Amino acid sequence: MGEEEVKQEEKEEKEKPKEKPKEKFKLSFDYFNELRLGIFALIIGILVAIFPGLPAFIKAIGMIIVFLWGADSVRKTARYGLGTGVPSIGVLAMGLGIVGGIAGIAVASLSFGTLVVGGVEIAFGVLAGVALLALLGFVSGNLANSDKFINMKIPGLELGMTELGIAGTLVVLIETSIVAGTYDLTVVLPNVINNGLIAAIFIISAFGMLQPYNTCLGADERRGRTLLMSIEIGGIASIILGIATTLTLSAVQGVPLIVLGAVVWVVYYRAYMKACMEEAYATPGTGLIKTLGG
Repeated sequence: MGEEEVKQEEKEEKEKPKEKPKEKFKLSFDYFNELRLGIFALIIGILVAIFPGLPAFIKAIGMIIVFLWGADSVRKTARYGLGTGVPSIGVLAMGLGIVGGIAGIAVASLSFGTLVVGGVEIAFGVLAGVALLALLGFVSGNLANSDKFINMKIPGLELGMTELGIAGTLVVLIETSIVAGTYDLTVVLPNVINNGLIAAIFIISAFGMLQPYNTCLGADERRGRTLLMSIEIGGIASIILGIATTLTLSAVQGVPLIVLGAVVWVVYYRAYMKACMEEAYATPGTGLIKTLGG
């Protein structure tokens, strides 16, 4: 082979378009964009909600995933400049969730609302509450944006309110089943509603959805950092629910939930603080919280 032929081959090799390297799957918020996270959380949330007999710590993982979806929906809906509407829309989501959750539990308590297959409860009835609040969320979003009614003109509000109605309902259902272990109203009423625990569920769930974006709101807000706080709050919620579950069910259910919550809270609090300090221009200390090193 002559020298000219060798040079020609080298030239052709250089000119040949390079193949784009295959993207490797990476479990991150970059992979789980808004659409993927919504679909994933919806599927996991429904599966966890219809099986009230699952271990409490498994349900808590489902709860945290739905928290993420709710926080992402609040971020998506409120980033158009709602201002004080960030906390308001989170509270509205949980208001819808309480209504949907109780409606779903009521249907699941009926004879046709829960099937028992091989000793395993499958509470299909709770999906009635999920469907109801999906509809109410969609209607409320349309009314808010309609020229004939409130005329807020917020892009995507219809979808955002639909998602928040579903997420709020799923969270209430999952947290209720964590504490009560069932959707039987004779158990749910004394252990979740009559004793006031439903108020704690409302507060911690609202915070899990509204507080991340409310805290991180600003020009330098980043989705990944914002959602870290949602997971962290999910850890705190797990600790609170673990204490309640220990009292209503048993330590076998409650203690693993408390341990899970403590681990999640410590890990993701540290991750969130590190992200804040690395991305901020300056981080002057107040003395109230020790600076995390490493």
